[in-house]
Amino acid sequence: MPPSVSVIIVGAGLGGLATAIGLRRAGHQVTVLEKAPALGEIGAGIKVPPNSGRVFQEWGLLDALEKICICPQEGKMRSYRNGEVLSTMPLGESIQEKFKRPYLVVHRVDLHHMLAEAAEREGAVIELGVEVTGVRGNLGKAFVQLADGEEKAADVVLGADGERSRVRTSLLGQEFPWRDSGDHVFRATVPLQALEADNQLRGLAKGINWWIGPQGNALTYPLKRGGLLNIVVTHVHPPDASVQFAPKPIPQTEVATEFQGWDPLFHRLLGLTTTCARWTLLHTDMASQWTDAATLSVLFGAMQDKSQIPDILTIFETIRKPRAMEMHRRVGMARDIWSMPDGAQQRERDRQLRDHEPYDGYPNVLADPVLTQWMFGYDAFKEALEAWRKFERGEFPNTRGTWKLKQ
Repeated sequence: MPPSVSVIIVGAGLGGLATAIGLRRAGHQVTVLEKAPALGEIGAGIKVPPNSGRVFQEWGLLDALEKICICPQEGKMRSYRNGEVLSTMPLGESIQEKFKRPYLVVHRVDLHHMLAEAAEREGAVIELGVEVTGVRGNLGKAFVQLADGEEKAADVVLGADGERSRVRTSLLGQEFPWRDSGDHVFRATVPLQALEADNQLRGLAKGINWWIGPQGNALTYPLKRGGLLNIVVTHVHPPDASVQFAPKPIPQTEVATEFQGWDPLFHRLLGLTTTCARWTLLHTDMASQWTDAATLSVLFGAMQDKSQIPDILTIFETIRKPRAMEMHRRVGMARDIWSMPDGAQQRERDRQLRDHEPYDGYPNVLADPVLTQWMFGYDAFKEALEAWRKFERGEFPNTRGTWKLKQ
């Protein structure tokens, strides 16, 4: 019988709760420590693509997820000047048929509640109002240090405590300073009823719309919770702008001023908002050790002895880190493509969007057939299982293989 490992997860956000579910389903003891006195999630909308849906399906949560989500039928990429549709990507049934799972959008609060309930249902213990100040020890014997002076011991400690992670700094022995990306992000919501009452805006209520323009882009999609349209806008900020770590309320007029000269329909939409939030998009160096929920659940579920824990973490990083780094690189490329300044390059980009069938490298990433297959067709469970079998054969690089099964 596989051994039961004690795991402490620091942070009860989306990542921490998902990891708790996966590890509990693999049969391990899981405690989640959260600094906040109550569970909550910052933000509005989040997208759940088919590769993520595969994880929820494996955990028996896909039906529950679909009940709190909207499945947009299509997405439209528009010119910032006049709203001209440059490219249309079929979602809905098209994505479902190709990848066997839908492309969904959901309010973060609903997703957070669902994950918290599922984690506790699986047997994870969630402790609120517990501040972690540091971690000490090695694999197999780790101690979480708390603000009240207490220590908690576990076989494994996983940090999911966000952008100012105490766990990351404590475990790796270095700070990971944040750097200004040069962009501000704006977020606002509009009641869908207000759009339905406006003949010009009604068409924005059911799908994804994406305006691409110089130095920025704007994305909208509907949310089931509260019957809202989520608006997320990214734009280059002035060089002397102060860094804002957390969303700060600002009047709608500031956003409208930032996007002078954009599609009148977009400005009509902004006119329905009352307040917006703004923060700075930040970058940091990638940590050398990190995890994700689906892959960990497979590897820890296959574990035969606690002495395999170091090798499990090596396997994880080997198979997941390159993919994450490639995704990070592609996001940076997409940002540059969607924010091209006016000129010949922008005109050529728009021509390719209008005149060409989607191809490898197509400017609309949700329509790029090669990229969507790489993203949405990915099976984290399958890759982790194949890696484990390779490890069992003694063929996985940089693993120690020094464990012995107990008789």
